[in-house]
Amino acid sequence: MRKLAIFLQFVLMVQIAVSQEVCETKETIENDNDISSITKCSVTGKLNDNGTNSKSKVTVVSSRSRQKRRSNETKQRFNNHVSKQAKINDSIQQLKLNHVHENITAINTALEEKLLNEQVSFNDVEYIPQFRNCSEDLDVFECFNYEMQKHLIDNIIYPEKALKKRIEGDVWVSFIITKSGEIKNIIATGPENSEMLKKEAIRVISILPSFIPGKQNNQNVNVTYTFPISFNLDNVFE
Repeated sequence: MRKLAIFLQFVLMVQIAVSQEVCETKETIENDNDISSITKCSVTGKLNDNGTNSKSKVTVVSSRSRQKRRSNETKQRFNNHVSKQAKINDSIQQLKLNHVHENITAINTALEEKLLNEQVSFNDVEYIPQFRNCSEDLDVFECFNYEMQKHLIDNIIYPEKALKKRIEGDVWVSFIITKSGEIKNIIATGPENSEMLKKEAIRVISILPSFIPGKQNNQNVNVTYTFPISFNLDNVFE
């Protein structure tokens, strides 16, 4: 009878030992970054009043899912960094373009100022600019005046609105015949309410043909020329 009691006590101890299962902890896993590793919580069986082991619910979390979540967060941070860097690069590029545009404008302004400063008046230049179709047999001044008058007669158009409002008067035009024979810096001045006349004067001067440049000290120079264009209605309403 005593032997039977000892045997039953031994069996009960074995059941308790079997029911106590302890799972792995984070400390027992050598490499937490191993995507194939599994981290489990510990499970301890509990005996019921009748001596049997009760069941416990175990939640198993895979380190693979943690690794995937960590990877997604890293990727998102990288994408955010790339996006911010792209915006910074775009801003820098725009600043560079603005700087280039400012430099080009400054250069053009400087060239225009230089052009205005390096000029000789039509009356003072040694050799006046010439129309290219002038004959060598004609005096250069006579040919210049003749060709200029012919150009104005052939091309000037009296503005229709100025006709209806009977606007007339003298418009003085000034321009530069450059070293290359081109027309630059056309300026027109006139009486009050003569905007339409000034606009037409500028238009007709802008379509002058290319000139043979004027010369000073045997060098091509910019030559300024000023003269009046008379818009007269005396013969229009007869």
